[in-house]
Amino acid sequence: MGSIGIMGGTFNPIHNGHLLIAENAREQLSLEQVLFIPNGAPPHKRDKRIEDGGHRLRMVELAIADNPAFVADDRELREKRVSYSYLTLRELHEELPQEELYFIMGGDSLRDFKTWYRPQIICEHATLAAAVREDCDRARLLGFARELEQLFGARVRLIQTPELSVSSSGLRERVRAGETIRYQVPEAVRAYIEKNHLYVEG
Repeated sequence: MGSIGIMGGTFNPIHNGHLLIAENAREQLSLEQVLFIPNGAPPHKRDKRIEDGGHRLRMVELAIADNPAFVADDRELREKRVSYSYLTLRELHEELPQEELYFIMGGDSLRDFKTWYRPQIICEHATLAAAVREDCDRARLLGFARELEQLFGARVRLIQTPELSVSSSGLRERVRAGETIRYQVPEAVRAYIEKNHLYVEG
């Protein structure tokens, strides 16, 4: 039996913050693999413009190409339904019944987790692995973790990771404004965005 991390997200675009959290999770939780699963139609972002799934998947592939433990998984992009995490986790659990699954998320997602759709099913199939950016974050997140343990029987692990202030929305704004995103995304991703004229329009 091994351990696999699940890193879901819109990845619009993927950036160095995503990669840093995933690598710290891989190391600290002794994960054999981390699956990067771009959302198809995320339920919380239906009113926002999201780049074509093929572009987002290709950027993920480019971003993780030099890490043999990182794997791109397009299962949610192949589906025509709204991408709910509980469905993906249930599917992965059925496919990999002997593997221990860790659902990797930012610390802020832990705070909001109880408002997600079917959170108890996610907790049945995976341990929640939440990124902690600084010492003052830890006590607050431990409080959220205790609440989720009481509500859903959640298993929660905190991942210590350095502060890296970069966001996909901020990157899109910088591209639209003609500003550099170098060193905030892998160079191959920056070149792909430029070559394909992504995010230049609102």
